[in-house]
Amino acid sequence: MSLSSMTAEPIAVAQLKSALSRGTVSHAYLFSGQAYTRKALGLAFAKAILCPESPDDSCGRCPACRKIDHENHEDLLWVCKDGNSIRKDAVLDIIETLSYKPFGSRTVVVIDDADTMTISAQNKLLKTLEEPPGPAVILLLSERQEGLLETIRSRCIAFQLQDDTGVRAQDAVVAAQSMIELSRINGPYYKRAALLEPFLGERERCMDLLDAMEDQLGVALRVADWTLPEVRQAILEVEKARRSLKMGYHMGYTMKNLCLCMDMRRITEDILWQK
Repeated sequence: MSLSSMTAEPIAVAQLKSALSRGTVSHAYLFSGQAYTRKALGLAFAKAILCPESPDDSCGRCPACRKIDHENHEDLLWVCKDGNSIRKDAVLDIIETLSYKPFGSRTVVVIDDADTMTISAQNKLLKTLEEPPGPAVILLLSERQEGLLETIRSRCIAFQLQDDTGVRAQDAVVAAQSMIELSRINGPYYKRAALLEPFLGERERCMDLLDAMEDQLGVALRVADWTLPEVRQAILEVEKARRSLKMGYHMGYTMKNLCLCMDMRRITEDILWQK
């Protein structure tokens, strides 16, 4: 996921890319809106901040970008709610993390569902927003800005994001159609893998793509050069990926493995092997 790959929120993306290119990235941002958009934008911006190769976006190829794709970048801390809220202890962990020198140029902290922070947690975070300890950027992702204290909102550059439901559905359909066509013609793996990038920031988005792929495989059986055994085998691969995601397997590994399997030569071999 990169800023340039986001089809939604063009104004927010342009402003963030401008701040990156001019070296004027603030210490705190607030992205409010539906879950997918705020998480995708938060991940893409964090990736762009930590990428040393591109001035205004992530390159997707350097070690830093690959670490973020594999969810193991040492300078990126992603904080989620524990149960129904984010408690003071979680904020104390953030403060401790920010007290250490980053491995790279700065530390990025993403607080998802920030509007679920308890009042005591928000008050503790406020001091850090006022006086960031060292080179750090804090990204707050929330459904509603009103769930955060005014004193916190006033210390962030805030973006109110739009409803993305229609965009999400259309993106998944277009990506699924392209994936299936590349599979049919034995298109190169790297092109199939590139289609995954906008979906790898969230499991729900990966599920959207898998749903669209199943629907489009049904269309391919009727209007494209796919046989029933080929469609059945491809759907089996999609279902394997779905089960892996539900079991908590790594998103990137699961979806890229699906890319490997969505190759007509491999599908044909699997069908012959089953016979």
